[in-house]
Amino acid sequence: MQKENIQENQNKKTEKKNVDKEKEKKIKKFQTIEKEIISLIKKKKNIKLQFYAKINNIKKKNKKKITLIKNNKIKNFLKSIVPIIDKIDNVIKISKDSNLTQNTIIEGIKLTKNIFEKNLKIWHIKKINQININFNPNMHSLKEKNKNNNLLNNTKIKNIKKNGYIFKDQIIKKAVVTI
Repeated sequence: MQKENIQENQNKKTEKKNVDKEKEKKIKKFQTIEKEIISLIKKKKNIKLQFYAKINNIKKKNKKKITLIKNNKIKNFLKSIVPIIDKIDNVIKISKDSNLTQNTIIEGIKLTKNIFEKNLKIWHIKKINQININFNPNMHSLKEKNKNNNLLNNTKIKNIKKNGYIFKDQIIKKAVVTI
């Protein structure tokens, strides 16, 4: 009987070892699964962040494109208006030179010119019409071509023949000047 008890105790110990080994295996498996879950959660978070970053980049890129398109449309529109403004300026100059008696028409034209100029200011469009400043070939063109181009950079502008226009640091039309 004692042998049987010893045998039974050994069987119980072996069984307990087997149960403990199984528990350890299950714990290790659980820990491995837990690590995988944490890793997948991190991957999911990273993918989500990348997705949001891509969306923000697309938004910024499209916003820049839209701004560029709007500016180009405005610039093209302004290029089409500039000749009208020039014609109005010419009519006013001619009326001053010829002392026309139809002052109401001339006054109407002057009012129209003032409205144009107010709207140009609203749209941040600047006239290039300053005299006594240095000639700048990017902003000015000469009425008469000068043979000595080296002197142009330090030469002062004496007279504006036709106004130029700038929109957001872009030249719409160069001013025609004499030096």
